Amino acid sequence: MSCAADLPPKGIQAFVAERVSGPCHWARLPGGRTNRSWRVSGAACDWVIKLFDPNRSNRLFPNDPKAERHALMALAGQEIAPEFVAHFEVREGACLIYDYVEGVLVDKTDPDTIRALGHLHGVSPSSELRKIDTQPVALLEQGRFFLQGLATALARHLSSAEPVPFPVVSGQDVFLHGDPVPANVLIHDGRHRFIDWQCPACGDATADLAIALSPAMHHVYGKGGFSTADQQAALAAYPDAETIARYRQLAPFYQWRMAAYCAWKAAQGEAIYEVAAEAELNPERA
Repeated sequence: MSCAADLPPKGIQAFVAERVSGPCHWARLPGGRTNRSWRVSGAACDWVIKLFDPNRSNRLFPNDPKAERHALMALAGQEIAPEFVAHFEVREGACLIYDYVEGVLVDKTDPDTIRALGHLHGVSPSSELRKIDTQPVALLEQGRFFLQGLATALARHLSSAEPVPFPVVSGQDVFLHGDPVPANVLIHDGRHRFIDWQCPACGDATADLAIALSPAMHHVYGKGGFSTADQQAALAAYPDAETIARYRQLAPFYQWRMAAYCAWKAAQGEAIYEVAAEAELNPERA
């Protein structure tokens, strides 16, 4: 039996009941800063059901159920992502079902996680994925969008401390997870798999590295700090030297954009992001 606090909305329960015979056990999954999810298990299923919150999408991290469905279907059989089962709508919003993946979350991005990202980046990207621009001028424009209208001390500091852009030769477009923070990486039997694919994309591999190596994202979604030494040890494991070199060129712009995003989130009342911005700008002091 499942307690009432573990149960999803009635529409989700009804959808599963129509497709699975016999009793099911429901458990609310931890995390869920963006969406809610449950594990439902029984003789004929062991699934995750994700209920999307349409109010939790933004320019850096879209929250798109159609994009996640497309990504999971495109990655079927690759053992990189969960296997897609179904999608449906309830009164509360869009839902996805995918197979439950055993494993434990990583504490921080380590060399094995970066190698797993490199494996993902070797999969041919679909033309249906959104395309992202990682040139310095584009990263600065994204950061300015988040700072627009903010009157906080952090926003004023960032506005006065923009790095000076210069052109960087782009790498080839790859299949991007879009949000490879520690809370979205599971390890089981030595294999890394990525979950929560609501913002996949096509673009330069450095875009995923910037999120995976972000001290701010480690403060919000990891366990403990993420020092410069941690960053460099993980980055060195990426299987392409040109991508590593390009990331080092772009790192100041990615970091500035992430700090601007954190300033925006903090101004919305999510206090954890104010400390996260400090971690991004000064990882050794976080």
